[in-house]
Amino acid sequence: MKPRKAINAAMEKWTYRLGLRWWNVGAIYHNGKDAKRYFKSADGSVIYARTFADWRYCDAFVHFNLPAFGGMSADDIERVIVHELCHVLVNEMNATGIDHEERVVTGLTKAFMWTEQFAKEG
Repeated sequence: MKPRKAINAAMEKWTYRLGLRWWNVGAIYHNGKDAKRYFKSADGSVIYARTFADWRYCDAFVHFNLPAFGGMSADDIERVIVHELCHVLVNEMNATGIDHEERVVTGLTKAFMWTEQFAKEG
């Protein structure tokens, strides 16, 4: 499955499962030079996506680095989507900085992915 199609499918699935359908959640895709510029990291690590949310108005946009998703498994794509959508869920706590939000979102991602696996087995 092509990355954009897989991302769209995961966004559809997880906005529903995470209770974000009452938010306005959009996806913006970046390619080429635009992606290199927009997702440049200070330490050279790969940035797959960035989420910008405004909890006051329930608006969120997830920006995707399409080239970074090439060759990625569907499970890994879902993990990125869940992680980014968790940023939407905890956006309000970002008022004092990103460090705590990152830790909470990583923990929530693991919990939601476990829940998904449990539901498949169950």
